[in-house]
Amino acid sequence: MTATAIRLEVADHSVLLTFGPGLETVAEEIDALWSHLRATGDGDATPQIRLDYVLTGGDLPAGTVPLPARPEASYTISGHLTREVIRRLIGTRLLLHAGAVAHPELGTLVLVGASGAGKSTASSLLGRDGAYLTDELTIITPGSFALTPYPKPVSKHDPQLGAKRDFALGDLGLRPADEAAAPAPAMVLLLERIRDESEVGEGSSVTRVPLSEALTRIVPQTSSLWELPGGLAALAGLLDSVGGALEVRYREAAELEELLRRLPPAEHVETAEIEPRPGDAAAGEDTAPAPGRIAAVPFHQALAVESGLFLLGEHGAIHLPGLAGLVWNLLADAGPLTFDQLEQLVVEEIGEHPKSATLVRSTVADLVDHGWARQG
Repeated sequence: MTATAIRLEVADHSVLLTFGPGLETVAEEIDALWSHLRATGDGDATPQIRLDYVLTGGDLPAGTVPLPARPEASYTISGHLTREVIRRLIGTRLLLHAGAVAHPELGTLVLVGASGAGKSTASSLLGRDGAYLTDELTIITPGSFALTPYPKPVSKHDPQLGAKRDFALGDLGLRPADEAAAPAPAMVLLLERIRDESEVGEGSSVTRVPLSEALTRIVPQTSSLWELPGGLAALAGLLDSVGGALEVRYREAAELEELLRRLPPAEHVETAEIEPRPGDAAAGEDTAPAPGRIAAVPFHQALAVESGLFLLGEHGAIHLPGLAGLVWNLLADAGPLTFDQLEQLVVEEIGEHPKSATLVRSTVADLVDHGWARQG
């Protein structure tokens, strides 16, 4: 038996999926789920993304992907495609693990949340009156903030299956975006589902989130942000362009549209990008400081924000308010330093304090514990 081939156009990428013997039912389901993205061009063109699936078990031909013929295979395949698209866009786009819809009245909405926050369900409901853009991967062009649709099938938990599976857009009353790009977001929403029955008195709400907190919550929901030049500043610019991120606490997704019609005032803050110095740790040198000295660790990008500094590195991100931001900045500018030298610089910046030595040592200990300073 020959393999079944399915060609798609996904987020400006040509895709070829092939399914070997034993996966005919899976291929039929994938063809139906992704039919709105079926390629219409040259079927002989070399695809940018190719995934060749074979039935799990036995010897695997080189370059093939094992796949069991189970109902949840659709979810597995959409995950593979998402990762392949991300891999090709890293360093060129803001990539958020988020849903997005183009609402006819509210504008383009980006829905960010940890697993279980209800992104897929919220995207399904809010997208019914407009256009569904994605439930999982929001692709944003820095500068213009235009959004590239990735209208994959919606991935939701199936109670009967006891696992996640993909659902066709038509079955959920959704229409994929007609255009190759959607307008820049009008809102960035941080979804928080109220689940605890003990929180009976706590009602649904929409509040603005300070930039530093928003970055702290959103950066973990990005893909390789440090590899996008100016990525941290671009994310901060996106949040400023919508008047600040909105935390949306809700119990049921049906509440969301009405909640989003009563927004708090927009908030705008200024930021300044901090460029790594040529030849320092951020450029690849990560040598331990000499005994008795403290140094800042490698970082990729940094922003001066309203309450201190926000740092981004491969190992994570952190908001350093107040004294922590000052101490790190001094170490980055003048380090490696001894404790005495560092304390003297801090005093010169903010004045004398009876416990300055204790405060500086405590701050350095915190920076070391969190991996943003090293002590020789």
